[in-house]
Amino acid sequence: QDGRILAIPAPTQGEPKPFLDISARVLRYHEESGLLGLAFHPRFAENGFLYVYYSDRSSWKRTPHHQARLSRFKATPEAADPASESVLLEVHQPYPNHNGGGLLFGPDGHLYLGLGDGGAAGDPQGNAQNPDSLLGKMLRIDVDKPDIQPEIFASGLRNPWRFSFDRETGELWAGDVGQDRWEEIDLVVKGGNYGWKPMEGSHSYRKGENKPEFIGPVAEYDH
Repeated sequence: QDGRILAIPAPTQGEPKPFLDISARVLRYHEESGLLGLAFHPRFAENGFLYVYYSDRSSWKRTPHHQARLSRFKATPEAADPASESVLLEVHQPYPNHNGGGLLFGPDGHLYLGLGDGGAAGDPQGNAQNPDSLLGKMLRIDVDKPDIQPEIFASGLRNPWRFSFDRETGELWAGDVGQDRWEEIDLVVKGGNYGWKPMEGSHSYRKGENKPEFIGPVAEYDH
């Protein structure tokens, strides 16, 4: 979270060594901010590209607002060069929590980024159901295109800060953090809407209404 990535060698090959240190650029220890995601390009051995998602310290003006950055760095096998940063995407974060941060390459070679709803409580800005906002979404990005444009892969999520791909089927599974009562596990599909905030898990949130287009969780548990 503090902005440093370490390379951990085999037990008999020495101590951990710094791989990337951008701690001076990262907004640290401000609720759920920090260096939140890391993914290596599928052809990292050839191009040396890695991608990180972090809270930008320079954009924080002692208010809850800041920018979250998706950046590319270039590395040798030994270490990444902090000076090689190329900012691919900046997302305004209206509150210091629900910043998401899951970052993985899928079996299709695209980069997936899970973004929270922007924070506070109860999605006060309605971001997760707003098709014009990237917040509360699962994004898919073709990082190999010259003009990188994020695609909204799925919506209606509260804070999918970690997810993974099934190695055999390629299916995308996400854990989505609940609000007051229900945590959920979702099978995330292209175009899927997972109901937040009208729904929390398979339950109505306050006076929300379930809709046919909402996809329910595969599993849920209460607090």
